[in-house]
Amino acid sequence: MGDFDDDPDKALYVHLASDGGILLIRGDTGEQLWTDRDGLRLELEKLRERRGLLLYSREAGDTEPPAHVEETFKLIVELEPPAIQLIEQPHPEALVPPGERRTITKD
Repeated sequence: MGDFDDDPDKALYVHLASDGGILLIRGDTGEQLWTDRDGLRLELEKLRERRGLLLYSREAGDTEPPAHVEETFKLIVELEPPAIQLIEQPHPEALVPPGERRTITKD
């Protein structure tokens, strides 16, 4: 991690839910969607190319994460985003129950 562009349009918000869900919010469009690790990897690669800031939150951030959530966070670190900022209060969309989440294939 090193130099990054603090332009909000280049940022990416990532929330890791305890059930394994991954919420992405793109800074340039405000688009919100739930994805899997492959989708996360793709978005993080794009973030790295544009030198954007990763805004990160996790469900139940004050407790030990489940193993699958810890694995996803390790993936984030391995992909070396330019910078990570912890967000203490998750985005409202991050609190939506699993059955009501919007994915790339379900609106």
